[in-house]
Amino acid sequence: MNNFLSWLAIVLGLIYFIYETWYHISYDQSNLNLTADYISVFLLLFAGITNLRLKKGIGLLCGAWGYTFCIMYRAFIWRMDALEAQDLENHETLVLKVLMPALIVSFLAFMISLLKSFPPKTS
Repeated sequence: MNNFLSWLAIVLGLIYFIYETWYHISYDQSNLNLTADYISVFLLLFAGITNLRLKKGIGLLCGAWGYTFCIMYRAFIWRMDALEAQDLENHETLVLKVLMPALIVSFLAFMISLLKSFPPKTS
């Protein structure tokens, strides 16, 4: 499972980087928002690669997935608030559709990596 979470982090990190860069260029996102997203990308890539190489990076993966989930959750919530206020641009509705599965994946990966980061019980 650790290898799967590592590869998932690397793949999602690369997709996240491509999507955020495209969004930044297309819709003139602020550099502060882009920086927060790039931190998430870096954490996913670093934790995924580290865990694959050292086999002891599950704590790093847990932190990376947790941060990624929080960043995506915050982006999702402000768009939902804007949607309720009917103040959401058309392209933001597409972002909501992308964020929903990404939130589910990142939350599940966070919970699994959190549970796996506890040391095994010894009697």
